[in-house]
Amino acid sequence: MKKLNIESENCLLKVNSYGVEINDTDLEKLVKNNLPKLKEYKAYPVKLGLSIEFLGDEELEIIPTGYELPKEVEENE
Repeated sequence: MKKLNIESENCLLKVNSYGVEINDTDLEKLVKNNLPKLKEYKAYPVKLGLSIEFLGDEELEIIPTGYELPKEVEENE
């Protein structure tokens, strides 16, 4: 099973008419850049849970399960 968890107890959420950003990274890019390699235009069945709490003190932690992130992605985070 492949699984991606993105967790933090201390990050900045920005919302505007252009989109949503976490720590100055577009939410779409944050998710897409940390997924395993997937075929484009294929509908993948997934289970999704999104939770946002507005306080905390921890850095952003990205945890892939069942695959490794490319080194260039790890270095950019």
